[in-house]
Amino acid sequence: MLSTVVGTSTIIPATLAFLGRKHFPLPVTLILAHVAASGFVVAIAATDKFASSSTFLLGKQPSGKISWWGWALFWPYHVALRTKLWVQRQTRVEPVWNHITDGWYLGGWPASPKMLPEGAPAILDCTCELPRVQRHLPYDNLPIWDTHGPSVKQIDEGVKWALGQKDSGRSVLVHCAHGHGRSLVVMCAILVVTGQAGDFLEAYKMVKAARPKVRLNSRQHKALVQWQEHMKDRKKAT
Repeated sequence: MLSTVVGTSTIIPATLAFLGRKHFPLPVTLILAHVAASGFVVAIAATDKFASSSTFLLGKQPSGKISWWGWALFWPYHVALRTKLWVQRQTRVEPVWNHITDGWYLGGWPASPKMLPEGAPAILDCTCELPRVQRHLPYDNLPIWDTHGPSVKQIDEGVKWALGQKDSGRSVLVHCAHGHGRSLVVMCAILVVTGQAGDFLEAYKMVKAARPKVRLNSRQHKALVQWQEHMKDRKKAT
């Protein structure tokens, strides 16, 4: 769980700030205190109680840009996250993205335009913590905390936008930080709506065959169950 990991990581800087307040230079103590405080706030915001309403916290705008105040207040989290992603990509053997089916791609955050699939794809970003890199391609953002699942409304919005881009002749990249969870939920829904899978479990198997490290956690599995029930109710109503 993101909130547990981040919350636990604040213990060290908080302890150092407290024990060293009489020994460290004031700027050092203040930096340590800021690191601890920002991490604590992120940990609380990413809990189940607040996650759906706190995705704005890190300063990400609908355009994909991180606001200056997001960097100023939460630079420790932004720096730690970028470092973690860089290290993992240096040590793990997994492509940034995988081709799932005709014109549909699933992957992790493309840290540079060079990491995008060929053909100028539309980009559906399922993160609330990572900025948009490519400014000249169609883009939409579903802000979701790491380890959480999108709401039914977000899934519907993401699927509708992605299908619109596909109908216009573009391929589509759906991504989150690693391309394993949040983006997987949306991709499963896309495969169901386009008729390439009968239900989200079949869609999940299709995606896993192409990108083996994908995994639905309990929150994301619940999100797809709720969405599938929503789709059944919608069909009954019509």
